[in-house]
Amino acid sequence: MSATMKTMNFILADQLTPDQLLEGDYIKVNDEIVYVEDIHDDATGDNYYVTITNDFSESEVIEFNFETKIELYVLSDSDEE
Repeated sequence: MSATMKTMNFILADQLTPDQLLEGDYIKVNDEIVYVEDIHDDATGDNYYVTITNDFSESEVIEFNFETKIELYVLSDSDEE
C-alpha cells in the first residue's frame, strides 16, 4: 500500500505590469510569494496600489509604478510518494 501526498508548488508563469494584475493572483514581493487582495490606481494611472496578504494573513499595501514588472506565480499540484 502506498501513501500519496499532494503538495502545492508555485511556478513562475509570467512577468506582468500592475495594470495586468487581477485580484486573486499570486505575485512575488521582497522574495516572498503573496496573494493579491485588491488593486487601485491613482487618477493619472502612473501608480498602482496593491493590497497583498502573506502566509501569516498579514496585509499591506504596496505601491508600484506603471512600468514595474511583477513576477506572477501559479499553483501546481504534484503527487509525491
